[in-house]
Amino acid sequence: MDNEKKSTIWNRAFTCAFTANFLLCISQFLINPLVATYADYLGASQVMIGVISGLYYGISFVVRPVSGPLITKMNKKHLMFFANALGVVVNVGYALAGGIPLFIVSRILHGLQFAFIGSLNLTIASDSLPPEKMGSGIGFFGAGGAIATAVAPTIGMALRSWGENTFGSFGAGYTVVFLAAATSMLIALIPCALLPYQHRSKEELASLGAWYKNIFAPEALMPAVVIMFLSMAQIIYTIYMEPYALASGIENIGLFFTVNAFTMLATRPISGRLMDKYGIRAVFIPGVLILALSYVVVGLGNSLPVILVGSALAALGFGSAQPAVQVMGIQSVNPLRRGVASNTSYFGIDFGYFIGPALGGVAYAVTGSYDKMFLLGTIPVLLALVVFLAGLKPFYKKVAAERAVENLIE
Repeated sequence: MDNEKKSTIWNRAFTCAFTANFLLCISQFLINPLVATYADYLGASQVMIGVISGLYYGISFVVRPVSGPLITKMNKKHLMFFANALGVVVNVGYALAGGIPLFIVSRILHGLQFAFIGSLNLTIASDSLPPEKMGSGIGFFGAGGAIATAVAPTIGMALRSWGENTFGSFGAGYTVVFLAAATSMLIALIPCALLPYQHRSKEELASLGAWYKNIFAPEALMPAVVIMFLSMAQIIYTIYMEPYALASGIENIGLFFTVNAFTMLATRPISGRLMDKYGIRAVFIPGVLILALSYVVVGLGNSLPVILVGSALAALGFGSAQPAVQVMGIQSVNPLRRGVASNTSYFGIDFGYFIGPALGGVAYAVTGSYDKMFLLGTIPVLLALVVFLAGLKPFYKKVAAERAVENLIE
């Protein structure tokens, strides 16, 4: 992998990671917008819907002390194959679930998969990129997910309607969607099989130290906290947009995800190039302010055209801010420890995605309206900005000091 990656973004390893991540996002976004309504169909309360929606992120958070060291030290190709195969099992489990208990079991297994898959994809992608093109490469990597996000929710809702009409059952519509998600994960096994094997010497593995030293990278703590707050806010759109539309009588809400994703598709490569040219701060700060504005627009909108404006703002903001802090975390460590940094970043993502839906459910229960819940979404976004500004100078000072020590050792 090292010999073929130096001059181009689109080498074999990056292309395989990109394709596998694209199919993963197709699978996830076929079902994610429907989780809340399916849980409601199964009889869950509003607070329980939030807990179930975020459950697999919570499980992922708990499993990361094991998955992080495995990702760092074991054969990433074999782990990729295992994680994607588990995704097939998970979605078949969703399809077979006829009640809350089995649905929860499937969410738990989904959390186990997520503990490996996101960090693996990001680590393999970053390992394959030339250092001078890291921002651009991660931007393109995220753009693949944006394409999936553009088409998958609308396809998922269309498949649900087709299943209902064809089989005459509301539940059958969800079964069709879950089986489609399982098929996407099955196809993802192909790029996993084609992924080049990255050999690491015994000396390199020994330099990583004991397993517990590969759970968490202290250098990447600040970016992980920032991305936690961003994820906490962003997941509210994914989980609660359809219930918001149903409660407000807004039709064709699938367009929210389409507009969001196509805007994200345009934003990520551009923000990546801007990062490479002007630095992380110049991209992150405007991005996070635009993201905060999106929650105000959606919260005050209550009509499809205004909500679609909020969707575009959300994509522009999140599509700039999130990859900026991801690159920040990756650059905080030496290349051998990128798996640890990615795992640290996903600690933040997991916790944010786990607690976000639950807090959204509580906010709805307290305020009694989805529009006020979305207005409260500005709070975690602004907290992300505060942490970033407060921690930026100490972060770069610490990273520079550690780089100096590494150079002296070399």
